[in-house]
Amino acid sequence: MNMEETEDLWRTALANRDPHAIERLLRYSAALAKLLRRDEQPGSIEAAELRGLLLLGGDGDVPFAADSPWDVPVGAGLTKAMAHLWAPVAGSCPRFLAALRAEVLGLALVAVKGEYLLAYLYLADRSGDPPRDLADLPLRSRYESLEVLWGTAPTRFGPTDVVPTLDEPLPAAVRDLAAVHASLTSFDFDLRLDRFTTTLGASTLANYEDEDPDDYDETDDFVRAVNGEFDRWIRFCTCDSAAEAYFLDMADRDADGTPRVALSGLNGTSERPGDPFWDWVDEALPSLIFCL
Repeated sequence: MNMEETEDLWRTALANRDPHAIERLLRYSAALAKLLRRDEQPGSIEAAELRGLLLLGGDGDVPFAADSPWDVPVGAGLTKAMAHLWAPVAGSCPRFLAALRAEVLGLALVAVKGEYLLAYLYLADRSGDPPRDLADLPLRSRYESLEVLWGTAPTRFGPTDVVPTLDEPLPAAVRDLAAVHASLTSFDFDLRLDRFTTTLGASTLANYEDEDPDDYDETDDFVRAVNGEFDRWIRFCTCDSAAEAYFLDMADRDADGTPRVALSGLNGTSERPGDPFWDWVDEALPSLIFCL
């Protein structure tokens, strides 16, 4: 299927509240292939099975499987399920959660080889207000596309569990967000709270190993990297369309001890000081995920 055909099928599937068609289309999600680190083409992930579906308006809902890691209450519709899922951080990022409630048209529970994922269905690149009735989707502009944001199962760290890359327990704010989803992935966005393995310092300094520094302009970022300023920047989020990466700055913390979020352009430029973690979630994530 080409992109236009897939888009038409998505609109029809949601407008008709057809769980079988939605299941087939979820297998075509490029973000799912990216998340699973699969080499095959989207659509070949035949193991993906729909185990629950909650849609805007409630008609045609399929109850979530009882063994999902989120324990969504039986009979919960989309609104109540979203409130239940995000309850661990409800008081910390109200603006982000308001955007999530406004944008998400449906929530699908998907099992892939024994692991559960949540698929948040939303309308990307929209020119007007979000649709309030799924029956209106076939009438929307062709430039608006239905996209999927994938959330993995929670990762629950204890307050004293040391994360090797950090050499300390995961900061409380990050731990709370990971208790909802260990990662969030869309077609050009990837937030991973379960893989603290990459630092800007290592990747920047590696560019100059075995090279003569005199061959490079000593920009501010070059000097800061050589001086080790980025050695404790831990990458956890990237956004391809914004050409940006985001890091926990372990050397710069707020009053609660949570590292601030530092920004680096994928061209190597960086900005400091960073934003407090929850301010970043509230202000940056709606734009990075939904282009608001």
